[in-house]
Amino acid sequence: MSTTRQRDRCRERLEQLSRSNDRVDTFQQQAVLELRSVIGFDRWCWPLGDPETLVPGVGIADHDYGPGLPRALELEFGGRDFTTKDAIARRSPPVGSLSTDTHGDLARSARWDEVLRPVGIGDTAILACRDVYGCWGWFEAHRDSSDGPIADDDLTLLADIAATLALPLRRDLAQSREPREVEAPPSGTLVLNRDLRLLSQTEPARRWLELLPAAQLFASWGMLPAPLYPVATLAREGAGERARTLVPATAGTWIRIEAAPLMGTDGDIAVTLRSATPKETLDVLSRAHGLTRRERQLVTLLVGGLDTSAIIRRLSISQYTIQDHLKSVFAKTGVRSRRELVAALSGDSLVASHAPNGPVDGD
Repeated sequence: MSTTRQRDRCRERLEQLSRSNDRVDTFQQQAVLELRSVIGFDRWCWPLGDPETLVPGVGIADHDYGPGLPRALELEFGGRDFTTKDAIARRSPPVGSLSTDTHGDLARSARWDEVLRPVGIGDTAILACRDVYGCWGWFEAHRDSSDGPIADDDLTLLADIAATLALPLRRDLAQSREPREVEAPPSGTLVLNRDLRLLSQTEPARRWLELLPAAQLFASWGMLPAPLYPVATLAREGAGERARTLVPATAGTWIRIEAAPLMGTDGDIAVTLRSATPKETLDVLSRAHGLTRRERQLVTLLVGGLDTSAIIRRLSISQYTIQDHLKSVFAKTGVRSRRELVAALSGDSLVASHAPNGPVDGD
């Protein structure tokens, strides 16, 4: 059981770490060490997330149920389990534990019973790394089955640092992607059966899979990249409006993953992978840069090709107000012109990385 002083020092240390300019994975590793010393846990997982659909993507982890991850994600997003990531992201405060939500009967959770218990995991706490701009990932702490449940005071500590842990994740997404290394493949499709096993795929789909983060690791476990499983599960369960996600790829582009049931089959699911459009990346990148609602409205019109006169008519604001908003947006995004801004918020790293450095274009 941690003391009040230990928890207070942990909060302070994490706030200091979150304001540093370290790589996001370096921050995560340091944060895990701080939290482990106070809360006490043996295994952990820290996936990133899509703030719009609340679908987890790829992250870092230290656990031993990798091959069981597809089944864990299927059970979690099938709509009938406890302490799920999407539910935690909507909760206030955005934290929970299996022991609390199941009233001490962990076996009520299917993913604990089928996936976590066989490797010796006991209680699990999940924190949504959430701030005013959205949910950017989840931190999961797993205790061994021989240890006791995670204490309420430790859950309170996690709740207190939700925005602290969110900041570096959001800041990392806002960073410019590396220039595109290869030409993006055309849209590709995979077909999964009802049990989420791969039946077939197109050649472009295979190429897209190789561009997803940690693709080789997932392949070594005999599974597809992790984001495909919650998306396919949501499609199978009829939650088509959420059966999609955006994932930053390793080749300087954003991948849109979406799924839908195939008509005339015994529950087969088509999963499509393609380059995200500027409109699709606009919202997540605007949030990642910390733009206000009004600023997001402005950049949406800019990306849509409207000039200053049209924006004045659409938003009923003056040219001076537009100038003020643009100066704020330029400062937050680190660009100097409208062209660079459109590139930065459309996910087009190729354009953004070669944008000329001219004077600030606020007209």
